[in-house]
Amino acid sequence: MINILAIIFVFSILIIIHELGHFLAARWMGVRVERFSIGFPPTIFRKKIGQTDFQVGAIPLGGYVKMAGMLDESMDAEMTGAEDEFNSKPVWRRIVIITAGVVMNLFLAILILTLLNFFQGERIRPYTTIGVVADSGVGAKIGFKPGDRIIAVNGQEVNTWEDIESLYIDGLNSDIHFLVERDGKRVDLLYKREWFSQKQGEMLDIAPLIPGKVGDLVPDMPAAQIGLQKGDQIIQIGDVKINSWQELTKEIQAYPGKPVQLKWLRGKDTLSATITPQPVPETGPNGETKEVGRIGIYYYFEHRDIGLFNSLVLGVKNTFQLIHLNIRGLWWVISGAKSATEVIGGPIMIAKMAGDAARTGWVSLWYLIAALSSILAFFNILPIPALDGGHLFFLLIEGAMGRPLSMKARIKIQQIGMAILLTFIILILYVDISRLLF
Repeated sequence: MINILAIIFVFSILIIIHELGHFLAARWMGVRVERFSIGFPPTIFRKKIGQTDFQVGAIPLGGYVKMAGMLDESMDAEMTGAEDEFNSKPVWRRIVIITAGVVMNLFLAILILTLLNFFQGERIRPYTTIGVVADSGVGAKIGFKPGDRIIAVNGQEVNTWEDIESLYIDGLNSDIHFLVERDGKRVDLLYKREWFSQKQGEMLDIAPLIPGKVGDLVPDMPAAQIGLQKGDQIIQIGDVKINSWQELTKEIQAYPGKPVQLKWLRGKDTLSATITPQPVPETGPNGETKEVGRIGIYYYFEHRDIGLFNSLVLGVKNTFQLIHLNIRGLWWVISGAKSATEVIGGPIMIAKMAGDAARTGWVSLWYLIAALSSILAFFNILPIPALDGGHLFFLLIEGAMGRPLSMKARIKIQQIGMAILLTFIILILYVDISRLLF
């Protein structure tokens, strides 16, 4: 049930904010809005207020604002030349209306990330020592070993795990040089560019050596049920002393559905309880599936207070970092560096992410909404007919020529754009279903 509610909540927020941008801008610019629709048919709510028919559909996967005198996806080309029609307004006013949805999505992402940064503080992991290297991952190819302390990436010094991730992502699809300290000596390691095109060749497959400290908890999972709290330090599982998150994970996984004694520190107090990890199927690198234990905790992030202004600066930076990463991902697919199944995600993947985030808590869910809102802004501004970017492209041509394209040409281009868009939607759904099944 929580998955369904999370999906509806996430999609509704994104759609309402985007379409509200168009609606408010249209009314501000004096354009009559005939219909404001959230969701697709069947219609479950309808009310006419003034000249606008407000509708809510049962399927929350889209929405639209139908403006008088505008050629859009409905192919309604009826224009009377009335003053309150979209096409009767100057080009600059129409540009404001068309870009308002994208602006609202950007604003939403920046607002959410700013508030999260302000109230949560900047999330950092002040670790650069490697705790885990997957046996068959890219990290093993590079030559990383547990206990290596990463000093620099591509010549730039690193002080947190965030520094390592950022510099690594920036360097993808090229050679990346790592300087590590191992047993008191400095060692140069290399990520080779040709690995990037391999399946999951962008996944570094290493994790930092971090303490067994509790971060966010998943409601109704064993950890929350026995009263573990954020900030608790787990020090013993059964007879095994715990010194790191990696040791904690290994021991918990060994008790699927089996009770075990857990001991932890809370401030100066030592607490203990019996916990029964929830059995969860896990697929190994060779395709074999086995049950492992899960108790529903995430590792702890340090939080650094940064104030409101710096939170805003970081919110803007985070938003455009997400957009930049999506631009690079799209280019990797177009250039053939990565397959679509590795990079592209659609409604099914988003739904899964929404459910996972909701189980983690409101903070994770709002992070997801901010990320999706920035992605929605980027894809909507692409110059594809039927998207906001396609309408903007027509307006820029009209502004340059001093007159609009003919109605026949615009309808033809709009039809081609819809065909491209539908093809892209089918591709995304195919990728989603393939990922789900295989």
